[in-house]
Amino acid sequence: MKFKSFALALGLISTTVAFAQEENVDPIEGLNQRVTLLEDAKTVSSKLKFSGYIQAQWQTSQIDSLGNKTNDMKVGTKNNASEPSDYNRFGIRRGRLKATYTDSGYEGVVELDINEKSVKVKTASVQVLDPWTTLFSVRGGIFVRPFGYECEYSSSKLESPERSRITQTLFPDENDLGVSLIVRAPKTSPWYVLKLEAGLFSGNAISQDNDSKKDFIGHITYSDATASSRYGFGVSLYSGFIMQPTVNVYSGSASGYNLSNLASNLNGFAKRQYIGFDGQYSISSNFGLTSLRAEYIFGKQPGSSSSSNSNNDGTAPVVTADTYIRNIAGGYVNFVQDIADTQHSIVVKYDWYDPNTDIKGNQIGALSKTGKADIAYSTIGLGYLYRMNNNVRLSAYYDMVTNEKTNVKGYYTNVNDNLLTIRMQYKF
Repeated sequence: MKFKSFALALGLISTTVAFAQEENVDPIEGLNQRVTLLEDAKTVSSKLKFSGYIQAQWQTSQIDSLGNKTNDMKVGTKNNASEPSDYNRFGIRRGRLKATYTDSGYEGVVELDINEKSVKVKTASVQVLDPWTTLFSVRGGIFVRPFGYECEYSSSKLESPERSRITQTLFPDENDLGVSLIVRAPKTSPWYVLKLEAGLFSGNAISQDNDSKKDFIGHITYSDATASSRYGFGVSLYSGFIMQPTVNVYSGSASGYNLSNLASNLNGFAKRQYIGFDGQYSISSNFGLTSLRAEYIFGKQPGSSSSSNSNNDGTAPVVTADTYIRNIAGGYVNFVQDIADTQHSIVVKYDWYDPNTDIKGNQIGALSKTGKADIAYSTIGLGYLYRMNNNVRLSAYYDMVTNEKTNVKGYYTNVNDNLLTIRMQYKF
């Protein structure tokens, strides 16, 4: 009984103290704390931005003389069973989720690429602005290579399903590991029309850095606008290296390939160098917005006997293959015409890539060591775009691909490898 009385008294005292504490809380101070928390949350949300897009598509291609579908198809996988005359696949070409945090000249970006095959990092970078002159920025991590115009052009804005063949070959994944310096005057300055970005990169696309050699990439541009038009042009340089995994190094020439098998070639480095020129022009009229873009790239590209992709960019069939050094050239011309003030546009694109400019046509397959990797391609693309609203875009695009006629089996004539792409894109 005494214990119950003691417990009851203790409960009454605790309740009294609690009420007294509540009465002593300053309601104005509590309100200020809540307002401060809300303001902090609003500040963070204004600095943090989430964005992304999804590209769901269906593709169908012709079957070539060897029974293969075109390598330009980017979705689906090969089936060992025989395919009908029209080879088609559904797939997610790109599923991007991007987080950007910006604060007083500092920016951090993380972007994922998500599809039915994998989830991988597309971008992970930080950029810091010089706070004194605001002329210089330093960017590091995984980010887009500053070469040319198309490489840096967002995939969500592309009017064609893919970048040109030469861009895909030289710059797989578009992004790379590295650090760059960006020089550009503030928007209020008349020098804002000029921009320079240059840096050092691993040269392995989105793969681990595997040697102490670094590749230099630089791009200088001029861009300006009037009331009804916009224009720009740029010059790019790529100077890098590819490790030679064997002693055999073949250099392309007008007579085929010349072999060097010096012992010093093993684990040596082959030169990888490109020079590029790009230009853009757009004008608004009663016919709608008219846009024209073009780019030309030439240089020296180390690859393998079966591919002109670089041996260490993660795309070559065998990374321990002999090194083949070729002179390459290619580019594209892209024309887009909006139909008056509607949501519809038409696209015409021509792109070409010659992985070996020293030899042509029937020389391929006849001269020493020449083969499939030396065949030049050109593509005419015709497209239609319908922008349903600010988020949704529908497109239909037909690629007509032409290859050189050679002495390589399966490529005696033009291969049937045209490709149709139907895509729905949602951007948020």
